[in-house]
Amino acid sequence: MTLSSGRHLAFPFHIGSDGRSAAPVDDAAQVRDELLQLLLTSPGERLFLPEFGGGVRKLVFEPASEALRGVVKARITNGLSRWLGTRLTVELIDVTWDDSAATLEVTVKYRPAGSPDSRVVKFQRSSK
Repeated sequence: MTLSSGRHLAFPFHIGSDGRSAAPVDDAAQVRDELLQLLLTSPGERLFLPEFGGGVRKLVFEPASEALRGVVKARITNGLSRWLGTRLTVELIDVTWDDSAATLEVTVKYRPAGSPDSRVVKFQRSSK
């Protein structure tokens, strides 16, 4: 899969071996980078897009409950459909807490637009 029109920056931003800003290798990598940006950005963090973000970083400090799990899944689903709806198709979102290890895990299974292959992104955060 080749990059769509325009020059994209890799996430996280870094300088490539040629001394220029690094770019993702293909559209699938760009979609993965956009997905990670959405999950890791807290709502209100972006000045001109205050509603952008999944807020996953702060969730590790929330009390684990089925109600919160449902709210988190809904927030991520809404964010993905609003901000990346044309870039990917969501197949699965799973949010789990492990109280004994004090960890939160978010799993997103998605398919980049125009690709027959599914991909999985797992985000895990510990409060320890």
